[in-house]
Amino acid sequence: MNLSSWLQPIRRFVSEGKRLPIYLGIFSTCFVLWLQLNPPAVITNIIERLEFLVYDQRFSIMPKHVKSPSNKIVIVDLDERSLQAEGQYPWNRIKVGQLTEKLRDRGVLVVGFDITFPEPDRNIRDLLESVDLSQFDASFNETLAEIEPQIDADQYFARAMRSGIDVILAINFTTQSAVAYNELPESIVTIGAELAQDVTVSDMTGYTGNIEVLQSAAYGIGSMNQVPDLDGVVRRVPLMIRYGTELFPTLSLEMIRVYNFAESYELITQDYDGLQVVRGVGVGVGAGRFEIPTDGFAKVIVPYIGPSSEFDDSSYPYISATDVLRDNLSEEEKSQLQNSLVLVGTSAPGLGDIRAMPLDIVYPGVEVHANMLNALLDSVATVEVESGEASTESVFSGFTPPTDIYFPYRPDWTAGALFVGITILGLLMSMVFPIMGAASMAATGAALLTGSVWGNFQLWDTYKLDFPLVLILILILLVTMINLIYGFLSESQTRKTIKGMFDQYVPPAHIDSMLDDPDNYSFEGESKDLSVLFADIRNFTSISEALSATELKKLMNDFFTPITKIIFENNGTIDKYVGDMVMAFWGAPLEDLNHRENAIRGALLMLEKVDELRPVFKERGYPDVVIGIGINSGMMNVGDMGSIYRRSYTVLGDAVNLSSRLEGLTKFYGIKLLVGEAAIKGLDGFLFRHIDRVKVKGKIKAVDCYEPICELNKASAELTERVSEYHKALDYYFAQDWAGAESIFKVLQENEPEALLYKVYLERIEVLRQQVLAEDWDGSFTHTSK
Repeated sequence: MNLSSWLQPIRRFVSEGKRLPIYLGIFSTCFVLWLQLNPPAVITNIIERLEFLVYDQRFSIMPKHVKSPSNKIVIVDLDERSLQAEGQYPWNRIKVGQLTEKLRDRGVLVVGFDITFPEPDRNIRDLLESVDLSQFDASFNETLAEIEPQIDADQYFARAMRSGIDVILAINFTTQSAVAYNELPESIVTIGAELAQDVTVSDMTGYTGNIEVLQSAAYGIGSMNQVPDLDGVVRRVPLMIRYGTELFPTLSLEMIRVYNFAESYELITQDYDGLQVVRGVGVGVGAGRFEIPTDGFAKVIVPYIGPSSEFDDSSYPYISATDVLRDNLSEEEKSQLQNSLVLVGTSAPGLGDIRAMPLDIVYPGVEVHANMLNALLDSVATVEVESGEASTESVFSGFTPPTDIYFPYRPDWTAGALFVGITILGLLMSMVFPIMGAASMAATGAALLTGSVWGNFQLWDTYKLDFPLVLILILILLVTMINLIYGFLSESQTRKTIKGMFDQYVPPAHIDSMLDDPDNYSFEGESKDLSVLFADIRNFTSISEALSATELKKLMNDFFTPITKIIFENNGTIDKYVGDMVMAFWGAPLEDLNHRENAIRGALLMLEKVDELRPVFKERGYPDVVIGIGINSGMMNVGDMGSIYRRSYTVLGDAVNLSSRLEGLTKFYGIKLLVGEAAIKGLDGFLFRHIDRVKVKGKIKAVDCYEPICELNKASAELTERVSEYHKALDYYFAQDWAGAESIFKVLQENEPEALLYKVYLERIEVLRQQVLAEDWDGSFTHTSK
């Protein structure tokens, strides 16, 4: 089987209208669904990075979370000034304990250290390790043993944490090693060990905790981890992480639990065929309980309220740690610390706690916790998120008003909603776009893109939903571009086909009009009301015998060229040239409501042109050229017809056959132009002469035929009177008043002795006088030859 045979089904498929772009649209939809469900890792990374770009733009444009004045959150900063004043970090735990005591004295309610204390501090015996204490008297060693507990740095810090202030310490979990440094306290998350292993939360393989003496003195512990996205930007924070079979809260969440006097946490999950997907985290029990909706991995989006406040205190006051230690606080700073939640962290670049966030590439990590605290304080009154079996009601119960949710989040049903949305939108676009024009398709695609972005932004602003957008945009762009490209290629092919089909048959201006709107023109067969013309050179056999082949070719070209031009100028379409005959029609492929008028006017102009050519041909020695023209109008079949080897755009039908018969009758009546009665329907601008009522060969029904003499405004009074007299004679004829008809026809013949028409009627009257006519005689004459 050759290549052409293989390609034939493809060509047939492509030629069958709009099916290909529909199938391509459906394929594009399936492709985007594949991108959602199971793409390669590299594609997943690209899509995620695009989603990050969308997220950052949306975050920068849409209104930010607002910090309530009642949310007193202060950052005590181990900044560069503190390091210069107090010495390099890590500081002695006595100094850290003193800082804690100072904060207690300023009325701070809860302190969260965004710092770990994994190693014991150096005590006095460590400092005296190189000294032989036995050389001193016993009183020295007794005094040393007595004061050692009071000056032990870790013990001092531990006592400070128990001195009337709630302190939360941080633990640094990691996925990069399996090292477990120090002991973890028991988890206070209410969940069974088996369920804790099944839930979809972030897994950690190692951690760095705090020494036992400090850990036992702290009111709670929380994860300090802020896991950046692939591009290094912190957008989400896990409220819960898993180490082994235990779950641990983030630092800010633990501070809120302590602040709210809650005892424990509850992980809210949804059962999807045995898979426990997280839907939220509950804090506390009873009347004070509140819940935070999360994504399926217990993560929430950090509701940043703006760029960093490090230098302007615009959102969160920054107080230098050295000012707290040295009581160098302004009245405003003292007021800010009273009844506040304090985060102790660092903005010093050398200590490595600098992050990137959507609004700022240099952002202190401690301020990420501050933004979390702010939203958590606002979340105390949120509506509960129920656990249970998956159902439509449970899925959409997360659609809560913005006054109840302060963390933008991505619910567990997002993936399913995205799948359904892509499927429906893709199928609709696949079905509708192929039947649209390029401009409307592009406008619709742009509207869908704009609407998708607007709708996504509104979901964020109104419902705090972080709904994926990139795949929807990819789908819209892909289906739109496929249809635009297909439309362009299809239009180019259509234009090429139209031009190739009609270039020799219709005027160039009409070709341009057809190319501007190709959808309105079809090669398919259709039935239309048209006008058709046949024009034939009389006595062509004698003419061809009198001329050489070269002369005959020259004659025909000189004849057909101006004749064709007239047809084109009057909106006609050339059907074919057959020897000395030209066939043309009006009303297709271009719609022409005046096809009757244009056909008759064109025919009159053709006769005038032949009269102009006659002396030119005579000078060249050519025989005299006379033509006969027949025109008829009516319903005809028009379209691209023929065989697989050769086709043409032509017309067929009884109305066409009658036109050919009328052209043949012109010679019989001695006239040059004869038209059927359907051709003069509704035309008042021409002077017509009723020639006869005839029955042509092969037809039973009689047809009235007419001769268009000229346009009415060009007819002289004498010509109009002569035609009127002729019609009077014809009326006598049809009324069988042979004497009346004969008298008028004789007068007309005397005035026009060369006119064959009058002679035809005079001879016919002589014959009819001798016959007994039937009662239903209608005056028609039957022609037995073509």
